[in-house]
Amino acid sequence: MTDGHDRSYEAGVDREISLKGILYTGLVLTVVVVVFAALMWWLSLGLRSGLEAADPPPPVLLEAQVQEPPPEPRLQTSPEADLRILRQEENEILHGYSWVDEEAGIAQVPIERAMEIVAAGGSVEPAPASEEGGS
Repeated sequence: MTDGHDRSYEAGVDREISLKGILYTGLVLTVVVVVFAALMWWLSLGLRSGLEAADPPPPVLLEAQVQEPPPEPRLQTSPEADLRILRQEENEILHGYSWVDEEAGIAQVPIERAMEIVAAGGSVEPAPASEEGGS
């Protein structure tokens, strides 16, 4: 049965694909990848040694380095304790009685008591200042 067509592919062999060409291309690609990987490794070694040479050597003992305090004036040596003291002073002012001007009769009352006075309609106006020696 000859119809003018080549039926060699039916036997499992394709004449258009060259097995030798595929193997040669694979071998060339493998060699190129290995060569470039070796070049990159060599380049990284050269760059690493250059960077390591530029770095100063680490100190022998890190604990041997003495950290000097910052120069004077040191504004806060313990901020937590300073904040605690500030809050305590503010609470004493807000919740305590004291004289603002004893001669004029101006006193400071706790904030809760001051709010009660204002809510009850009391006056919070300071006493008028005396006019002494105006021009």
